[in-house]
Amino acid sequence: MGTADVLAAIRRACRPYGVATGDALELTARQIQWACRNGVLRRWHTGVYIDPSVARTPLQDLAAAIAAAGPYSCAWGRSSAAIFGLVPEHPPVPEIVVPRRRRAAIPGAVVHRSSALCAEHMMIRNGIRTTKPLITVVDLGVVLTPMEVAEAIVRARQLHLFEPQAVRATIERLSRSGRTGLRNARAGLELVLIGDRPADSVLELRFHNGPGRLLPPYEYQWEVTIRGRCLRIDFAYPSVKLAIEVDGYEKRKSRESLDYDNQRANLLVLDGWTILRFTWTRVLFDPAGVASEILAILGTSGYSFRR
Repeated sequence: MGTADVLAAIRRACRPYGVATGDALELTARQIQWACRNGVLRRWHTGVYIDPSVARTPLQDLAAAIAAAGPYSCAWGRSSAAIFGLVPEHPPVPEIVVPRRRRAAIPGAVVHRSSALCAEHMMIRNGIRTTKPLITVVDLGVVLTPMEVAEAIVRARQLHLFEPQAVRATIERLSRSGRTGLRNARAGLELVLIGDRPADSVLELRFHNGPGRLLPPYEYQWEVTIRGRCLRIDFAYPSVKLAIEVDGYEKRKSRESLDYDNQRANLLVLDGWTILRFTWTRVLFDPAGVASEILAILGTSGYSFRR
């Protein structure tokens, strides 16, 4: 096998993230030594190599850690959640899980050992072996706060991965095995509900569990028909026509969405509604200020504060 053939074998085996085990390379020990000596291959973990021509990313580090941990290991916790889009970014170092009987120390990775890990709980996503979404969100209770778990559940709904009732069923099924993290997972699931329905967005979840705790009861996703158009308001006090809108970045993706939002606001105002708008920054970092502005409008509108 010539130099070109060795390079081709490396590129082929290391797809898609530039990672391969020694066995997958299908090269002799001498050829691997030559490739490492000449900088076309780099030893990353015991028996695991990376192609240095492939840009290093969190997914590359994760794929390398899983390869080093061996069979029945996979992405876990925040690493798995990042693959599915349940958390905004990957953790500082890869988080993986291995069977409890295996003692794997992977430099630069957090290794979780589980007695309940089985093939039924795993899948391939974007070329990486990982725990399935429902298992992942329950396991997030080990490393995240209940509010952060709640945010992950809301994102899963937005991505059409699962609904909150499926999380509840999964928690109950896994609780029989004495799994860790279930307390935070249960608490996060309870935070997801706004009244009798789950939050539609992370910002609405944050409003309800932030400024909303300082306010009298309101209606969530209130529907009103104006001039034949059905409009939905994030949070509303219908008796005094006060509409509260929370604006995340996702609401400003296009000119069409901006035009629609302006038309909608004008219709509400023409119908006698007062609209208060709050951004992510205000909701998260000034909940008392947000609540005080809402209470001020309620106070001047004749709203009865009796529950």
